[in-house]
Amino acid sequence: MTPLLQLAAFALGACLSIRMIAALHGAVDLWYDIKAMCPRVIGQIVVWEATVLASLWLLEFPYQTAFLWGFGIYLLFYLSLLPLIGLVLGSMRSDRQTG
Repeated sequence: MTPLLQLAAFALGACLSIRMIAALHGAVDLWYDIKAMCPRVIGQIVVWEATVLASLWLLEFPYQTAFLWGFGIYLLFYLSLLPLIGLVLGSMRSDRQTG
């Protein structure tokens, strides 16, 4: 049963990593009206970070490790996509100029 629970903790870490990244993107998404939306954006970041920390605090040792692996691996995966997006957008831009 332990490997199945570790897999669940890994998935929880990845899911909360997605939610945390989405909350951090809120500042960029709502930049047009950041003065009005600032409490909402900060509130979402605080809530999701508190959820991550509470989950980490409530889990026991082997599950904490799996949770952190899930959180970290998804975060690294997401960050690794950023240069690829730049390459794709750059190639689209050069195709538009030549065509």
